[in-house]
Amino acid sequence: MSKPVASYAKEVLKRGNRGALLRAAMLGGWDSLKVQQPDRAWWRRKSTRAAVVWEYSVNNAIDALKDDKGVRVVSHYDTISLVIEDGLLVRLKKADIELRSRNVQTILASLFHHHDADLFGYQGLQRVEAAYVLNRFETEMDWVGIVARDGEHHLWHFELNELLDSDVVKLPLVGGGKPAAERLANLKTDDAEQQREQEND
Repeated sequence: MSKPVASYAKEVLKRGNRGALLRAAMLGGWDSLKVQQPDRAWWRRKSTRAAVVWEYSVNNAIDALKDDKGVRVVSHYDTISLVIEDGLLVRLKKADIELRSRNVQTILASLFHHHDADLFGYQGLQRVEAAYVLNRFETEMDWVGIVARDGEHHLWHFELNELLDSDVVKLPLVGGGKPAAERLANLKTDDAEQQREQEND
């Protein structure tokens, strides 16, 4: 198995706007939770919330990428993975501030980031997580990106918004570069002083 390579993942996810669609799917999963589950505050297990967000996010991703010929949705072992261009296997996860996902420690979950293990019958795939991190109040998604690990070792990560088109044109500043106070405030002066200024001009 190949260890994940950041440049390859970025290239594959940028094509067809896949990274942006995946990001929108996950943000939409959180929004759906807020709208569809207004009584969620009484839930006793945070894992319930994560599972519901996962369901919405996966559903959104499948719908957003359904016409992309380079993406296959694979159901296996009570989960869903996206196989992209027969080279990248992506699973959606909630992560903590250190970008680590928390799984029920099944043998399959513990081996996902051991790239010499063939778990799914897809030889040579680079396995990564599309992960989200909540803010400290757990009220919004603070970060959505791709995370790669090798066992317990963090390899790399990037935010999915890095893949958004950046065709932004910088416009020149208007106002000739004068300080804001000079452009916005007219200080009152006495008549004699104003007359001297006009004569000097």
